[in-house]
Amino acid sequence: MMFDNLPRPSGRTESYAGTRRRSRVGKSAGEPSGRRSSSFERASRLPDEKRIPSDRNTMAWLWVLGILMAAVLCFSWFLQRQKGAPEVVYGDAPSVLLSACIDPVLAPLTTGVSACSAETLADFGARFSADRAKTNRDSQDIYATASTIADILREAAEDRERHLARLQGLGSSDARTKREDSVNMAKLSETERQHLQLAVDVSWQRNSGAYRNRVEELWGRLLRLERGRFQSLLPTQPHS
Repeated sequence: MMFDNLPRPSGRTESYAGTRRRSRVGKSAGEPSGRRSSSFERASRLPDEKRIPSDRNTMAWLWVLGILMAAVLCFSWFLQRQKGAPEVVYGDAPSVLLSACIDPVLAPLTTGVSACSAETLADFGARFSADRAKTNRDSQDIYATASTIADILREAAEDRERHLARLQGLGSSDARTKREDSVNMAKLSETERQHLQLAVDVSWQRNSGAYRNRVEELWGRLLRLERGRFQSLLPTQPHS
C-alpha cells in the first residue's frame, strides 16, 4: 500500500515527549514552574515535622516577661505597705524641745550653769525612743534623729559640768573642794591660776565646737523630716 513507506518517528521525538511528561508530573507535585530545584536544595530542606515554629519561642518569652513584671509589682506593693502613709502628729515637734537646749549647753563657760541639765536631755532621749516605738516606719526616722541629737547634747552637758567644776576649783577653795586640791591651789600664783583657767576655757571651746558640728549635721535632716508632719496643740487666736 502507499502508506507503508511513511518514515517512522525518530528517537529524538520520543525523548522530547518523555521530557514533557516528566515536566507535567513535576508541576502536579507542586514544584515551581519556572525552574527545577537542584539536588542540593532538595537535600537541605527539613521535613515538615522537624521544623520548630517561631511562635512557640515568642510565647515562652512573653510568659517570662509577664512573670517578672508581676514580681516587680508585688514587691513594690509590699514596700509601699511597709512604709505606710505619712501621718500628722499633734503636738510639738522634737526640734522645738531641743532648740531650747542647744545654745545654753554649748555656750562659753562664762555664762555659768546651763538651763538644760544632762538629766533633762536624758529624759528627752528616752521620750523620743518611746515615741519611735509607737509610730509607723515613716515617722521613726524623725524620732531616731532627735534621740541621737539629745544624746549628743547630754554628753556635751556632762562635759560642760566637768569643765565648770575645774574652773570653780581654780577660782576658789571652799568646803566643797577636796582638801588636797585646796592646798595645791593655795600654792599657785595668780599668774599660774589665770593660765590654768584659760586652759580650761580653751579646752571647752574646742569640745563645744566638736559637739556643735555633730549637732548641725543632724539638725538639717531633722527639720526636713519634720516638715509638714506636726501640728501644734496651742489654741489659735481668734481674728478681731
